[in-house]
Amino acid sequence: MPVYATYAVQLLLVIHVLKTGRDRYWIWLLLFLPLVGGAAYLIMEVLPDFFGSLTGQRARRGVKQLLDPAGDLRACAAAWEQSPNAENGRRYAQALLDSGRATESREILSKALDGFFRDDPALLLLKAKAEFELGNFREAVGSLDQLKESNPDHRSPDGHLLYARALEAIDQTDKSIEEYQAVATYYPGAEARFRYATAMKNAGLDSEAKSEFESILRDAGLAPAHFRKSQKQWLKASEDALKTF
Repeated sequence: MPVYATYAVQLLLVIHVLKTGRDRYWIWLLLFLPLVGGAAYLIMEVLPDFFGSLTGQRARRGVKQLLDPAGDLRACAAAWEQSPNAENGRRYAQALLDSGRATESREILSKALDGFFRDDPALLLLKAKAEFELGNFREAVGSLDQLKESNPDHRSPDGHLLYARALEAIDQTDKSIEEYQAVATYYPGAEARFRYATAMKNAGLDSEAKSEFESILRDAGLAPAHFRKSQKQWLKASEDALKTF
């Protein structure tokens, strides 16, 4: 790898550390051991976030769908029928949601969210996603509020973004902008920042929105090509949004 490319990657990883609030010792490792430190940071911090994110989950599910479109759903349904516990409920509900069957997913989650697992963060987040897909935005907010109250240390970029979107959908504009602003600081990818800028534009904060759209594109210009490719949808949307000012 050319020296300038190594420095560019090193800088981007340092920026990622600062933006996502990671431990500052990573900065020293990245500065003094750029190759080893960079590889360690990607493996230990970035990749787990990716595979835990909506984008990562979709990538994995896409491969499975190509090989056997209904295989995962069948297996999850059989496991739930044999042993209707919380983990099997979570897997089955996720498979149903991925198949566009949000109503059935919500029904399974209502059964799984019982007893000791009534405040389980993974189940509550899935329930919020199902409610959101069904257009039940207040119920989605309620599930996420319960998740936060019962699990104050739980951290989910996707859940946080969903919370902001649900608040926006029920016209809690100021609060949704606050949540968008918060999640945009650590959400992997450009979607949260795009939605934050869009919410500000819809609220009449044109100057702030325009500045954020410009910042999205400016930061993307410094990012690796694979980032720009993976975020093409949101970068193109940001370019289109700037044309409206």
